[in-house]
Formats: sequence, structure tokens, C-alpha cells
Amino acid sequence: METRIKRCRFQKRTHAVLATIAGPFLRWLYAFRCPKEEPIEGPFLLVANHVTAADPVLLAMALKKHMLYIVASEHLMQKGIGSKILRFLYDPIVRRKGDSAVKTVKEMLATLKAGLNVAVFPEGTCSYDGTNSPFLPTIGKLARSAKCALVTYRFEGGFFTLPRWGKGIRRGDFYGHVVHVYSPDALRAMRDDEINAHIEEDLNENAYARIREHPVSYKSRRRAELLESAFFLCPKCHGIGTLKTAGDRITCGCGLNASIDAHYALHGMPFTTLPEWDRLQTGWLNAATDKPDFAFCDEGVTLWENDDAHRRKALTSGTMRMTRETFSIGDRSFALSEIANMELVRRNLLVFSTHDAHYQAKGGDALNSRKYMLLYRIWKGVPTL
Repeated sequence: METRIKRCRFQKRTHAVLATIAGPFLRWLYAFRCPKEEPIEGPFLLVANHVTAADPVLLAMALKKHMLYIVASEHLMQKGIGSKILRFLYDPIVRRKGDSAVKTVKEMLATLKAGLNVAVFPEGTCSYDGTNSPFLPTIGKLARSAKCALVTYRFEGGFFTLPRWGKGIRRGDFYGHVVHVYSPDALRAMRDDEINAHIEEDLNENAYARIREHPVSYKSRRRAELLESAFFLCPKCHGIGTLKTAGDRITCGCGLNASIDAHYALHGMPFTTLPEWDRLQTGWLNAATDKPDFAFCDEGVTLWENDDAHRRKALTSGTMRMTRETFSIGDRSFALSEIANMELVRRNLLVFSTHDAHYQAKGGDALNSRKYMLLYRIWKGVPTL
């Protein structure tokens, strides 16, 4: 924290220069629009919805006059020299996925107390289908405990620009803006659940509802590619791991031959939107897990261990398998009861923690690691994402 405070003036100046130089290019690259920012009296806690991996960068560019210490995932600290440069220039507050958030919350509160601005994405993960993921239930309590202003910021239309499961940028319409600024006095007058309700309302975004209201084409030659990394269930035969994608086509050995258009409507399926597909597979999975011998498995997965310095070491490779009792990769096996948390980073990097260690599992681009996270959450009785 002392290092962050000492560097803050340098980081603010550097950020202003970088935002001025890189901002116009990034806005063009993502077809991103944002209104001219108004002065916000700080320090403040900013919360934003999470639609793309580019959100932190675009947020920093949109509010270039307000240096933000963004809560970032640990994987950003595993990029070698790039991570060192990021740490030096922006000193993000690192959140280790799959681990307790207590340390992160303490660092956020200390940063705000020092008079610096903090930004966080309370969904904790990018959307898979264009709707909001569940918000952290403690975000209202955090906002009131910070004793500073609360700023809500909403991204609109970005899900189709850079879908979590896809590759490449699909230029269409991407917009971001401040929704509300809540003063410390206003927050003190509200209960935690009331603050949560305001945040959920301010950050509510549904990509399909928005594109129906304002039709925009998101052009790409690879619209459907790697959809199977997020959607594991064939809607026709209910096969697992049987889907193949190429260009704008989605096929299965059962005869499914579907497509996705420039408005991301599905054709050749019993529904037209990704949220409908997601509800189908989540409902199917909830019913299927009642079978005592139910399991998932995939080949060609590598298990890594992460240390406290954000370095990783390869441990084993082989088949990834989850049953009701165990989760294993190669020759390493974990009792499901000893896994404290399991989450996804980027497209399909599966991260999890035990009581004394932190791990990540990675396979090919098309690997659907999400089904393991969903299965883990169902068996653990925690909300699915």
C-alpha cells in the first residue's frame, strides 16, 4: 500500500498520457463510444458490469481524468514482462480467482481510505450469454463500509463485440457511461440490500433485448467458432462434447446443422438466443446430476500450481474428470470436499483452490471447462454462473 501511495502521482500522470495517446485507437478498434466525462469528486468506488475482457482498459480510457486502481484477476500477473509493466504503471489490486476475497476487500478499503479511486466488476466474471451474472452479495456492504462515493458504470452492446467464447473483435456498437453517482450521505441512509438493488438496476444489461431495440450488425467470419467452449449440450440429441463449430455454423453428429447470424440470432435450433440455450443446458445438468454415476471427462488437460508470487508450475497432464466425490487431472486427484472454490478465467482457464494451494487447468481452445465449474457448483449448492 505504501508503494501504491508513493507512486500514485507518477501513475496518474502516466495514465493521462497513455489515455490521450491510446484512447482514440482503442475506441476505434472496439467501435467504443463514451460521453465526455464529468468531474467526479473522489475518492470513489466504481462498480461496472462485465461484458468483455477489454472492459478494464476501456473503463480506464473512458475516465482518463480519474486514475482507477482496478481489481484485476491474478492471470494478468502471469504475463512475464507485460505483467511487470502493468504492475509498475497501474498497480492493480490482484484478485485471485477461486480464493477467498477477504484480502482483496481489505486492500480495496485501504486504497480508498488513502484517497485513491477503486474500480471493481461485482459480477466477477464476463457474461457467457449477454445477460448479467450474479453480483457479489457483499458489494452493498463494501460500498457503505468504504465511506466514500459510489459510481455505477454500464457497458452496453459490448457482448457481441468481443464474446467471451470467441476469437477476434466484431465491430458493431459498444457504448459505456456513468449511470449514477451516490454520495456517502446517500449510502449511509440505505441498507446494504438497498444499495445492492440500486447497483443491480444500474448495471442491468441484456444484449439481446438491446439489439432488438437497436438492431446492429456485428460482422465476423468466425461468429460461431468456439461456441462449444461455453455451450456443451447439443439441443437436438443432448450429447455432451459432440458439437463442432466453424465460421457461422454449429453442427453435431446427430444431424444438427445450425447457424448464427450478424445479430447473433440462432437458426436451425429450437430457440433463437444464447440465454435460451444456456437455460436448457443448465436445466438438463441439474436433472442429470441426480444420477449417482454421473461424471464429466476430457482429454489433453494440463494442471498448474500457482504460488503467492503469481508464478505457475506445471504438475501433470492427461484426462480431466469430475465425479461426485473427486476431481482429477492426469495423476493428481482432489476430493471435491477439499476444493474451496472453482471459477473460470478468460475463455476456459479453470482455477480452483484447496486449503493450502492454488491451481489452474488448461486444455485446447475448444475445451468446455465451464461444465466442470457448473457441476461443481451444483454439487456444492452454490449459485451457478
